[in-house]
Amino acid sequence: MRNGKKVYSTKYYIRFITFLIFSLFTLVFRVKKKLPGKVKQLKSPYLLLSNHIGFFDPFVVGNILPHYTHFVASDAAFRNPVQRFFLTRLGTIPKKKNMRDTKVIKDIAAVIAQGENVGIFPEAVRNWAGSTFYIDESIAKLIKLLKVPVVLSIMKGMNLMNPRWSGKLRYTRLEVEYQLLLTPGQIQNLTPSDIISIVRKELVHDEVEHQRIHMNRIYSQKKAEHIGHALYLCPECNSIDTFTSKGNNFLCSECSYDIHIDGYGFFKRQSPGKLYFDNIRDWYNWQEQWLIEHVRQQLRNKSDQAILRDQNSIVYRSSGDDELKKLGIADIHLFEDRIEISFKNCSELLSLNFNDLQTINPQVGERLEIFYNNEAYRIEGGKAGVSALKWEVAVNAIWQQLGQIHKLSPYIKQSGEYRP
Repeated sequence: MRNGKKVYSTKYYIRFITFLIFSLFTLVFRVKKKLPGKVKQLKSPYLLLSNHIGFFDPFVVGNILPHYTHFVASDAAFRNPVQRFFLTRLGTIPKKKNMRDTKVIKDIAAVIAQGENVGIFPEAVRNWAGSTFYIDESIAKLIKLLKVPVVLSIMKGMNLMNPRWSGKLRYTRLEVEYQLLLTPGQIQNLTPSDIISIVRKELVHDEVEHQRIHMNRIYSQKKAEHIGHALYLCPECNSIDTFTSKGNNFLCSECSYDIHIDGYGFFKRQSPGKLYFDNIRDWYNWQEQWLIEHVRQQLRNKSDQAILRDQNSIVYRSSGDDELKKLGIADIHLFEDRIEISFKNCSELLSLNFNDLQTINPQVGERLEIFYNNEAYRIEGGKAGVSALKWEVAVNAIWQQLGQIHKLSPYIKQSGEYRP
């Protein structure tokens, strides 16, 4: 508590409404929960760790537990006034995305100190293909600092029900499995190195392999819609952002490479031809490495041509905690030393150099969010299915070349090092 007042206090009527909605959610979607007695009988405070896939994750994993949990969320979610209304009243703790944030550590410790639980997604972002991302060592230091029990939850099937890139829920089997991962006594006797090894070993899930074994049917006729947010590169012609999707099918507008998503989430060709990948995980991993190498090649060639471009994008800006304000329609270009935002309705040109660029990644609704000189820019694609993910991958490749290692997204795998 600070000055006798609770930090991140909640409104009970909002908590009650949320509880009712997600209790109904678990009934309607028949969510299977495995909650062992050790977790059920555990008294607050404790730390909850979970894998992270979709928007509903904190509500699902938190609602099942017997005690209320405050979750840590990206500060970008608070820029939407409706979301901010609910998040603040649910006692959500904001954190700056992909940046070291000492304030959030103090806030987490303060909530724990007042006897309440905190939930964290150690991957730091929602994963794209259902496979657990890299987990940073800092979570082990936090566990040592807090000295409270650690509960682990694994969602199995959430990437089939509520994938990050889709705006639609699908009806399929979802299972949430909990375990008491660490007790205070164990934490005291373990080093941070021991703790991170345990967390990384236990907090693992691969949705593709899980689905190959269990083959749970996905009841949806819109399994492909918006998949371009996650899959931006055609394996047939290597065109970027050329997929159109409808129903359970998506198609490259450049070469007509087509894919049908079957009732279990696996890929099949609609027409004769090579099937490069039968699942989203392998496609996602391939395109990431292809784009990184493509950017490196452009840097070697010292090309003055744009590496990436998005046309007719809607650009917003926010300073500090202010609400986003629309700046206008612009074309966005990535060059080897800058990002240019060229507005259509005026001669204004924003040039963002990589030294002052702090973060770049997809955020709420998979829009591109750029944090530059302590100002946030949010960019919406000018057409459906424009991927913001490609920008994060490409800029990470440039940051690595510049030696700005502290800015790299840890979940983007950069094999080898850049060589000029």
